[in-house]
Amino acid sequence: MTLARWEPFQEWNQLHHQMTPFFDPRLMYPSLTAPTAYLPRLDVYQTDTEVVAKCELPGLDSHDDVDVTVDESSVTILGQFKRGQTSQEENYLHSERFYGSFSRTLPLPTRVKPEEAKATYRDGILTVTMPKSGEERRRKVKIDVHH
Repeated sequence: MTLARWEPFQEWNQLHHQMTPFFDPRLMYPSLTAPTAYLPRLDVYQTDTEVVAKCELPGLDSHDDVDVTVDESSVTILGQFKRGQTSQEENYLHSERFYGSFSRTLPLPTRVKPEEAKATYRDGILTVTMPKSGEERRRKVKIDVHH
């Protein structure tokens, strides 16, 4: 009989390796990986005077293809990625890019002034800047996106 040193962390690593596939987000949330599901990635941060949301929207044809709505406590980004009119579906050999509508609503960490919010779209990034407010009433305002 050979004595072997017990390595508790090795057993933990083996268990972790065996269990990881069961916690794959694609299995737990299949709608996130469905071809029709697209959630653009968002960063939200705040300064002393404003809340800023930056959203990745690479390949958006026009700022007219995105709608930004801000209320005192949330920002909503709706849009659509369109396949170019010069290309036809039957000519594609392989396609992984998302085409279709998307929607994303994110709560804000503090109240903002929606009527003073501004949005710009540049280099595939939508930036929404919203001045902070101390008001507690609730309104919803649609804002235009400018280049």
